[in-house]
Amino acid sequence: MSINSKAKRDKKKKESQKKSNLSKNNRSSRKSIQSLDDIFDPAKLTTPQTINEDILKFCRKISDTSPTFIEITPELWSRQSCCDLNVHEYIKLNGGSIVCGYKLWYNEPVYIEGERHAVWYGDGEYRDITFNSDGEEKILFIPDIPEKQSSLELNERKIRWCKDEATRALISQHEFFERMTPFQNMSDTTAWNTMLTYENWKAGERMSSLVPVIA
Repeated sequence: MSINSKAKRDKKKKESQKKSNLSKNNRSSRKSIQSLDDIFDPAKLTTPQTINEDILKFCRKISDTSPTFIEITPELWSRQSCCDLNVHEYIKLNGGSIVCGYKLWYNEPVYIEGERHAVWYGDGEYRDITFNSDGEEKILFIPDIPEKQSSLELNERKIRWCKDEATRALISQHEFFERMTPFQNMSDTTAWNTMLTYENWKAGERMSSLVPVIA
């Protein structure tokens, strides 16, 4: 066999292996996004463990500030899903300021979700005093642009990113049903008097973060 013939054969073999690996990766990707349940599975959609390039690209669409990991350290009186109220209450007691932005959830590698969130800032440090109902112990937080950091009402409720068309189609379906399902928008006073405290959550009580409207 000539040297040229062997080189051509080796080249074809490498190309065949490359296509085979690509096919396996595509099949693996399809398996991970078969349904909305796969995307929103609490075991998969969690706080990112590291900050990769996809997360950085997502964050750059929100602001020029770098995302940062923050440990969750609630007060016993902290209310579930009342992050801005918790921060304002803490400011009354300790000073400091509120910073609004987004905590990030990641189902790697197909889906990133930014959920609007408020944290406390003082002495050069952030503090998250709002517990997660699923027990997460830290968040990855990206502040919004400065002119949108003072109030949650200036932030979008959620910002979503999908890596591929299949995931995007499922999320579009989810957003359609979200728009069709009304949920109660409580006043600050009602929310403070209704939502679970961290003390009660530690004692084993649980409640939904969303309260549907009863027709």
